[in-house]
Amino acid sequence: MTTKNNQPEAPLALEPECLPYLQKPVVLGLSGGRDSVALLRLLVQQGCHVHALHVHHGIRSAEADADAAFCAELCEQLDVPFELQKIDVPTLSAEQGVSLETAGRHARRWLLAAAARRCQGCTVALAHHADDQAETVLFRLARGSAGLRGMQPVHQTGSTTWIRPLLSCRREEITAWLQQIGQPWRDDSTNAVPDVARNSLRLEVIPTLNKALGRDVTPILNRSARLQGETLEALEAALAALPSCDPQGRLYLPFVWEQPLALQKAVVRRYLQQNGVADISEELVLTVLAILPAQAPAARVNLPGGRFACRRERRLVITEE
Repeated sequence: MTTKNNQPEAPLALEPECLPYLQKPVVLGLSGGRDSVALLRLLVQQGCHVHALHVHHGIRSAEADADAAFCAELCEQLDVPFELQKIDVPTLSAEQGVSLETAGRHARRWLLAAAARRCQGCTVALAHHADDQAETVLFRLARGSAGLRGMQPVHQTGSTTWIRPLLSCRREEITAWLQQIGQPWRDDSTNAVPDVARNSLRLEVIPTLNKALGRDVTPILNRSARLQGETLEALEAALAALPSCDPQGRLYLPFVWEQPLALQKAVVRRYLQQNGVADISEELVLTVLAILPAQAPAARVNLPGGRFACRRERRLVITEE
């Protein structure tokens, strides 16, 4: 069966939660890899108004230039507005004291959110899929920061809505569909080397788990993430009902001081998440908690992305300086 665009009907099931957001403009993070290329083709097939953003990280020289050229050509073929942003990730990594991977991720998220605001839409589409979800669950579990929590199909940070329409699709399904429609993609050579944590999880750890348990662990990890997500939704509803913020949206510290430590941690984590703070570890939450008491010697701590958490007049605020 074909669609009105003479393309084979996609066997890839988009996340139902994401479908309402496809009725308005969407900014897509387009790397040129199979996942984002597939999502671009699917969004066009859905009749979605897409603005594609490709981020050149300034790392892989000629290979990165070829990725950018491929994305530009593909968008021209599909009549999709294309935007290229170049950043110096090695410099950002050194300035922020984080890995190249982390610096690149923070920069991409900032650029995507900014593009969504410029395009008068607040929806950003990311091409994470079920295999990415399994890697994320294991990564967070090993880091000890978020248990079995996985990525959500729809997630809000500040004024930006992030959607992951392919989160239930497997990598092999995406590959098969692209081959079916004759759509090429770009392979990032760095993804084939287990030199960073996520590559090692994908290339070594998950295959070892599959062999040890005699089964495909990805659906199991995804199910665990879904169940944990349901628990977190219930916790979020309970936290939202608490009078933890003042009318200006600042964290109201007299309320926090009265709560047991576990609830203090949950309230602070939620406040950081609502303000778009990335990579929230337990260590970061405890560091922020340490400045909340009125008698604390410090009233400000660094946050990821060059921001700060500051205690001011019995309030906690997130600032840029």
